[in-house]
Amino acid sequence: MILPQNKLRILIVDDSISIRSVLRALLNNDETEVVGELASGSKLVATIAKLKPHIVCLDYNLPGTDGLLLLKEIHATYPQVAVIMITGNNNQELEYAAAEAGTAGFINKPFSQEQILGVLQKVAHAQRLLMIAVRKHNPFADKPSHATAVVADDSQTLRRLLMAILAHMGVQVVGEAHNGKQATELVAAHNPSIVCLDYEMPVMNGLEALKIIRDQNPLTKAVMITAAASRETFSRAASTGAKGYIIKPFHPDKVTQSISQILA
Repeated sequence: MILPQNKLRILIVDDSISIRSVLRALLNNDETEVVGELASGSKLVATIAKLKPHIVCLDYNLPGTDGLLLLKEIHATYPQVAVIMITGNNNQELEYAAAEAGTAGFINKPFSQEQILGVLQKVAHAQRLLMIAVRKHNPFADKPSHATAVVADDSQTLRRLLMAILAHMGVQVVGEAHNGKQATELVAAHNPSIVCLDYEMPVMNGLEALKIIRDQNPLTKAVMITAAASRETFSRAASTGAKGYIIKPFHPDKVTQSISQILA
């Protein structure tokens, strides 16, 4: 059981009373607590400042409000807060735009209990690891690194976690991408020491991006991020040019170990 003071704090923003009620019932548990609810986005930023949530569940279709603009405002003002977008629009273009704006995950209406808890579990896991990574003693403090990195993952929360771990190691993150195509462009522009590529990304997946990066930037080392811990996945990544892999869900210590070995 998680101690009360260590619970992740959640703010729900939805104009539907019934949806807020359902989410509140599901999200008030041993590991998370709902610290506030809003029916509109007019006071959202001020409420975040007051309640200090770790996660915001944000309805895309709030009356009189652009959900993407709210998402961008939260990301710009409180980048440490993970935003889960709630939407009734099963629209790939919207998901891409929201991913680019910084969303940590999606809940599509009508939603099931399994879907909500599944998305929340992934986001909460990453948030907890991010908090650990930020607080942890830095063993690399007296060993400055000149390495640079590009981080590519369609989950903004996982990008933030990886970026925090890399920064902790003294590695300068010169770019973050939410899809494979964007990753190839950032690698071409910055020629980093290492690129962290998610295996499954929109527009262009990690393997497709790696092929382009290998041809255009052969000195950039690549590490593949995957939730599919299979021999076939590792074999395909290695044959395409990956120097290592990180398995989701990951722990900062394992990420640090893998990247240190690749950069050595």
